[in-house]
Amino acid sequence: MLINFIPIDYDYFDFQGKNYAKIIGRSDKGKRICLIDDCDIYFWAILKENVSNKKISQITKKINTIKVEKAGRLSKVLKTELHDKNFLGKPVQAIKIFITNLKDAHAIASKLDFKEIDKRREYDLNFVTKYIIEKKLKPLCWYEIDGDTLTDEFIGFDDNLDVDLTLKINKIKELDKQEFKPKVLAYDIETSEFEIGKGEILMISLIGENFKKVLTWKKDSKKKFVENFKDEEDMLEGFVKFVKEYSPDILAGYFSDGFDLPYIKARAEKLKIKLPLGLDDSQPRFTRGTLTTGKIKGIVHIDLLRFIRNAYSQYLQSETLSLNEVSSELLGEKKTEFNAYEAMKAKTIDWEKFYDYNLQDSILTYKLTEKLWQDIMEITKITQEPLFNVSRNTMAGNFEDYIIHNLDKFNEITERRPGYDEIGERRQRGKYEGAFVFQPIPGLYENIGFFDFSSMYASVIVSYNLSKSTHIEEKQTLEKMNRKKPSGAFAGEYQNKKTYFIKKPQGFVPILLEGIIEKRRKFKEEYNKNPNQILKIRSNAFKLIANAAYGYQGFFGARYYSIEAASSTAYFARENIKKAIETIKKQGYNVIYSDTDSIAFTLGKHTEKQALDMLKKINSKLSGIMALDSEGFFKRGIWVTKRTGEFGAKKKYALIDKKNKIKIRGFETVRRDWCRLARDVQNKVLNLILKKGNEKEALEYVKKIIKKIKNREIELKQLIIKTQLKKPIEEYKSEGPHVTIAKKMKASGMPVDIGMLIEYYISEPETGKKRTLIRERAKLLDEKGKYDINYYLNNQLLPAVENILEVFKINIKEISEGKKQMMLGDF
Repeated sequence: MLINFIPIDYDYFDFQGKNYAKIIGRSDKGKRICLIDDCDIYFWAILKENVSNKKISQITKKINTIKVEKAGRLSKVLKTELHDKNFLGKPVQAIKIFITNLKDAHAIASKLDFKEIDKRREYDLNFVTKYIIEKKLKPLCWYEIDGDTLTDEFIGFDDNLDVDLTLKINKIKELDKQEFKPKVLAYDIETSEFEIGKGEILMISLIGENFKKVLTWKKDSKKKFVENFKDEEDMLEGFVKFVKEYSPDILAGYFSDGFDLPYIKARAEKLKIKLPLGLDDSQPRFTRGTLTTGKIKGIVHIDLLRFIRNAYSQYLQSETLSLNEVSSELLGEKKTEFNAYEAMKAKTIDWEKFYDYNLQDSILTYKLTEKLWQDIMEITKITQEPLFNVSRNTMAGNFEDYIIHNLDKFNEITERRPGYDEIGERRQRGKYEGAFVFQPIPGLYENIGFFDFSSMYASVIVSYNLSKSTHIEEKQTLEKMNRKKPSGAFAGEYQNKKTYFIKKPQGFVPILLEGIIEKRRKFKEEYNKNPNQILKIRSNAFKLIANAAYGYQGFFGARYYSIEAASSTAYFARENIKKAIETIKKQGYNVIYSDTDSIAFTLGKHTEKQALDMLKKINSKLSGIMALDSEGFFKRGIWVTKRTGEFGAKKKYALIDKKNKIKIRGFETVRRDWCRLARDVQNKVLNLILKKGNEKEALEYVKKIIKKIKNREIELKQLIIKTQLKKPIEEYKSEGPHVTIAKKMKASGMPVDIGMLIEYYISEPETGKKRTLIRERAKLLDEKGKYDINYYLNNQLLPAVENILEVFKINIKEISEGKKQMMLGDF
């Protein structure tokens, strides 16, 4: 039978002691298909140098006799083969050891106690990764599958499997076909208590294409989308029924790994019912690492918060990555105005509003999934790991997967994960010098040029061949090359000492990274010529993975960890940006600021064309694929002082271009823990200064706000402070105002959890009390009290604007206190 098929979810199972892949996907007719396949299971024993053929023959004979009995399963070595391979870029001889079951690979590898064997590798790769590498059945790509319906060998395998067809693969042929829209079902729950399993689940909303439901066992509703059940148990069974009937490829939630799915599972256990959500009627499984992860067999459970946090948070203005803030920024839509927990405390609950509130959360989750789907799919295709993994991976993890799935191009054996002791040793290694910063001179500048290195650290890694496999580790290697500094090596730096990397041949990590950078540039150029969303998404996906390479090589948990490569990347980046700055200065431009990968300078009498000509000259002298791009030209920009002194603040500036578009970096307008008034005032001050070119209107505006605060003309909602709870309350050694409020909330039965945004305001001291700690005056929004004028002046408003106005020699604190009256005529 021939079908066109796209793989969506991967799993594996054991049958008669052997591993089989189970791949769930769709046909081009929309039918749900299950494919069964097997592949060779093996790992590698890398031999030491100069082992004789006779000795290798003796070793392989002994290896072929190894058997392991474990968990009632007998595993054995099926055969061995001798291969010429590469390991960390160097030629090696290695024995390929084929075994019956991957679960026993580590146990068999531990029996290889031959002194001629140097290393054992690839026994720690999981079955699905190994299968994708071996069979090239990559996720979210289309294939023509030649398969057979199941024979007696697998009798009964698919009896409980909710699919339209099950096939055993014979042949796989990749197709040049791109389009695919998964069937998505979004869900969200509302509960009576926030602590998992403690309270009841009041309702569950579900949103899909032409499908919307709110399931509840509470108040009956006349709304068509509300389904009423007799009790919570009945509702949970209804939830399973509707998921099964809708038959989604993806079940999407927001913080659903951390809350929704484990809460549903906990309540089901409490009520002693099952949750057969899997296509095989299995229940959700949870893996517990740093974060809980919920998996459903045959349906890809995606927690959108995990993907957004790992891939998108650096590009978002959102303070907390809450569903409301992210939806507002990406969709232009918000949650329904309704305080669910206040409603639960009230004697009368407006259940109709509650149902709308619950439904809207699923609507937003569904729309976010649709919006981000192309991004998730592109990264999945690049890394070749299953969608479930990619949606939760860090970008460094995605970069490692990209390496692993492309090693066969280099005949490379995969490096192992570091063990516990090795990670501990890596953690103890000293830090290294980071990015270069050119200390800015505070001031308001006109006619500014801004240059920026494209993919700075990634292009440095490629240009200087920096990786674990290209690092010259041993002193004797240098001595063999007969020089202190080999002519065929780049001299990097780690902890103020030289460390070397061969120039040729190029290492596989730099080669793969160069491919990513080239594809990113290609899609970016195509997008600039013909703007469309797909090209933008592809460019962004490659950018995200490329940017992760530097951090990956310095990450203690990486397979291809090299602190020397990471340190040298920062070193070469510093050296190149310093050279670029010197060139710009020599051409008569005034350099204002530089940090990591960017340079700002005033044009003076030069034209923009002359600046761009200079850019070409700088690029002609850069190493390898490094390139300095123009970020644009700006009519005005301000760099401010640090609050602690006269020096300019790092990464803190604002620019305005010729179209009056303002670019802000490092100010409180994009930071947490500041009330809305402080942010708005700071933003207004920057706008006035940049647009007008002077401080006069800005100063008058600040004076008016000071007067309003003193006269209590500012609404309390503008003074609310929001601080994220980053760890459990009991783990805070020093108690800030947000911790005090979190304790109050918990004591009154309100939900409190890690990651929550704690909202409060600071009130005046009680009558008769002159000195009280700020945390003692922190109040919930519904607590009575007057806001503390002095606190909001001295701890919120003035700090937000004082270093901006100091550029113009204005001491706004003295003006606020009435010590210095300054009129506009004084300027």
